[in-house]
Amino acid sequence: MNINFRRLAITGGVLFIFGILVGWIIFPKILKSMIKKQINLKQGSDIREMWTKVPFPLDFLIYVFNVTNPEDVTMGRTPVVNEIGPYYFEEWKDKYDLEDDEEEDSITYHMRNTFIFRADKSNGLTGEEMITLPHLLVQGMSIVVKRERAPMLSLVSKAIKEMFPIKMPFFTAPFLDIFFRGIPVDCSSQDFAVKGVCTAFHTGEVKGAKLVNETHFAFSVFGGANASDAGKFTVLRGLKNISDLGRVIRFEDEPELDIWNGDDCNQFIGTDSTIFPPFMAKEQGLWAFAADLCRSFGALYERKSKYAGIPTMRYIMNLGDIRADEKLHCFCNDPPDGCPLKGTMDLFPCTGAPLMASMPHFFNGDERLFRDVVGLNPNKHDHEAFIDFELMTGSPLSAAKRLQFNLDMEPVGEVEVMKNVPRLIMPLFWVQEGVSLNKTFTNQLKYSLFLGLKINFVFKWIFTTIGLILSIASGYLYQKKSQTVSITEVMKSPPPVTKDVQQNGKASAKSLESVSDKF
Repeated sequence: MNINFRRLAITGGVLFIFGILVGWIIFPKILKSMIKKQINLKQGSDIREMWTKVPFPLDFLIYVFNVTNPEDVTMGRTPVVNEIGPYYFEEWKDKYDLEDDEEEDSITYHMRNTFIFRADKSNGLTGEEMITLPHLLVQGMSIVVKRERAPMLSLVSKAIKEMFPIKMPFFTAPFLDIFFRGIPVDCSSQDFAVKGVCTAFHTGEVKGAKLVNETHFAFSVFGGANASDAGKFTVLRGLKNISDLGRVIRFEDEPELDIWNGDDCNQFIGTDSTIFPPFMAKEQGLWAFAADLCRSFGALYERKSKYAGIPTMRYIMNLGDIRADEKLHCFCNDPPDGCPLKGTMDLFPCTGAPLMASMPHFFNGDERLFRDVVGLNPNKHDHEAFIDFELMTGSPLSAAKRLQFNLDMEPVGEVEVMKNVPRLIMPLFWVQEGVSLNKTFTNQLKYSLFLGLKINFVFKWIFTTIGLILSIASGYLYQKKSQTVSITEVMKSPPPVTKDVQQNGKASAKSLESVSDKF
C-alpha cells in the first residue's frame, strides 16, 4: 500500500472520530454540566434571584361578559352577553420568607402576586365602565345554602332582602369596583338573619371580602388576592437532582390536598409554574400546581414552533372531558353522571362558591354550553392556552394561560329574585396570564447557549464530513491503483516436435544424402 494512501486514510479516520467524539459526546456533556450548575435554586445564584422576584411583569388581561338583558334572564330567558376588554394589568410575582432545607434540598416560601392596572394599554378602557353581572353574593349564597344547608334558606332569603334590596339577581357597577376596589356590603343591621349571614364575612368564609370597619365589608373578585399571601409552598431546589427543580412537594405544609374524592386528584404534580427543570422530554408535558384552583394542570405537546429565532416546542392546555376520562373521575361528585360537561371543571370543592372553570367562550367544550348563551364566539387563535417552551434550558419563551370563570346558575325557589332564573353555566369573565420574553432575555439564550450549539453543529459536521470524504477517497484511489497492471510482451516458443515430423525429417535427410552421393 502506498504511504500517501495510508496517511490519507489515517487523517480521514482521525477527523471522523474526532467529530463524533467532540460533537456528539464531549460537547453535549460539557454543555449539560454547565446548565446544571447554572440552573438551580442554590442560594446566591442568578436563577434564584430571578425566581425569587421575577424582574419583569407578566401580562394579565381581563375580559368581562356584560349581560345586556338581565330582566329577561331573571324571568328564565336566554342570557345575551357582550364581551368587554381586555383590561390590561401588570402582574408582578415575588416570593418572601424563604427558608432552605439543605438535607431535603428544598426551599419553603410564600407566593405573592401584585396587580397594577394600566389604562394606557387597555384600548381606551378606563376601568370605570359600568358592567352588569350576576350578583355574585346573592346568587352565590342562595345556591350554596340550597346545596349545603337547605333548612337555612328562609333565613338567608330574609337576610338577602335586608342586605341587598334588589329586584333581580344582577348588579351594575364600575369594572374596578367589581374586580379590585370592592362593592359595599352592609352588615350594620341588628336583624337576626342579617347577623347570621354576616358571620360568614367576619370569619373569613366569604373569599374576596375585606373588612372596612366593624359593620361594613368590601367584596371584589381579585381585591383580596392582590399583593397578599397566595399560599405557602415547598419545592425542590434541583441541586441533588436537576429533574426535580421546582417540583412542589408540599403546600401549606401538607404533602397532598384533601379536597377531591380520589388520591390521584389530590397529588401535587409539577412546579409552581414560575420555573421548570431543563432537559425535559417533550412527551412529559408541562405540569404546574395552581393553588387558587386546588389542582395540577398539564399542557401537552402539540408541535414544533419557533420564537425570536429560537426553536421551541408548542404545548397546549385544555380541561378535557372529565366525564369520559376515568382518570379524572375523582374531580366528580358521583361519576360519571355527576361529572361536569366536557370542557368544564367544578370549582365548588375548592372555592366554596358555585363556580365552574372552562376555556374562554367554552372553547373545546360541550356544544350545550355556548348554545345556552348568546354572544359567544369560541376560536383557537383567541381562546386556546399555549406555551412555546425551550426544552434544553426549561424556559417558557412565550405563553398565554387562559381560563374562564362561570357561575353554575340554578333557580332557588325560596329566594324571590332567584326562583325563575334558568339552569345553565353562565359566563362571568376570563383571564389571560401571559409572557413574551423581550430581546434582552432571548439574546442571552441565543448568544450564551444557541451560539455555542450552532458552532458545535457546524464544526462536528465539518470534521465528520471531511473525515468521511478523505477515508472514502483514500479507499477509492487505492482500489483504482491496485487495478492498474503492467503488460510485458512474451516470446513465443517453437511448437513441440512430433513423431511424424521426426520420421519425415529422417527421410528427408536420407534423400539429401543420396543426392549428394550422386554428385
